[in-house]
Amino acid sequence: MVSKIKSEGYDFAEIVPYLLGEDARKIDWKSTAKTGEPHIKIFYEEKEVNIVICALMSGSLLFEKKKETLLELAASLGYMSLKTDNSLTPIMISQQKNFFLPPSKKPHAVEHFIKKLDETPLLKTTLDTKNIATEINRHLKKKSLIIMIGDFLGEYDLSKLSFRHQIHAIMIRDTFEEHPTALGEGAFVDPESGEEATFYFGKKARDAYATRFLENDTKLIKHFHALGISYQKLIAT
Repeated sequence: MVSKIKSEGYDFAEIVPYLLGEDARKIDWKSTAKTGEPHIKIFYEEKEVNIVICALMSGSLLFEKKKETLLELAASLGYMSLKTDNSLTPIMISQQKNFFLPPSKKPHAVEHFIKKLDETPLLKTTLDTKNIATEINRHLKKKSLIIMIGDFLGEYDLSKLSFRHQIHAIMIRDTFEEHPTALGEGAFVDPESGEEATFYFGKKARDAYATRFLENDTKLIKHFHALGISYQKLIAT
């Protein structure tokens, strides 16, 4: 996940239109078939990769152990990035205040980042999911590998980000979110609004919840596929 994309000692850079006289062996047939026009893959000589760990912080992470899982994952990926001798750029996106550290190869950058994530208040916060790409682009001056970590609940638009960067999304979910069960009557707190309500969460409510969750993920994954974004789910335990 944090390794370089290589081809005979070179890093893959981008796909561009084919020009007459160029090496036909470099033609990318997938892009050619999709656009109807010949395209080729351009490779640059191997160089250091800027790895971005981007944490998407919102109140919904307070559900069960999702926040703890995000912190552990961000720390692990941060230290792994440094071990590959690549530069690390930590970014936090939240409602209250975004956080950015310049590229670094020092372990202190990871420690500072995790401390900031842990101290950021999440209760009664949401994310402006449609403008995340614009905010991240403000801090990145060169092509990067961006690993985005969050629960990805809501409508995301990463088109402005995927155009230039390679993205891998990690969706942190709780078992109940993926496989809800009828709980009967109880008190429930919305971590994004802070509102508490008592209602009956029976089979009908469970089915409606599961349907809404499935709709969110179906739309999200379709968006990822359209932009060539790799992704995975991680169940918080």
